[in-house]
Amino acid sequence: MNMKNTVVTLTLGLCVALSTSTFAAGSKINKSKIINKSTNKNVINAAIGKDNTANVGSINIKGAKINKSKIINKSTNKNVINAAIGKNNTANTGSINID
Repeated sequence: MNMKNTVVTLTLGLCVALSTSTFAAGSKINKSKIINKSTNKNVINAAIGKDNTANVGSINIKGAKINKSKIINKSTNKNVINAAIGKNNTANTGSINID
């Protein structure tokens, strides 16, 4: 494996590792269940540029107050390219975002 392939592999691995995460920073979640059962195969997830985000099979919660609610994300993503390119862009596939 040459250096170029190694960098691409590491970058894609990082994107896939981050693509199925749940974030609840700054939120108050009481008596709620958050379930994320996402299946991702052959997915490229990329955020290229300044202040971009790309989410695949994710549940993102930021600054939200959720009470007595269920949030379930059971997405199946196959052969997908998900990309946010440029500046201040967001690309979502099989995702739920609550601000």
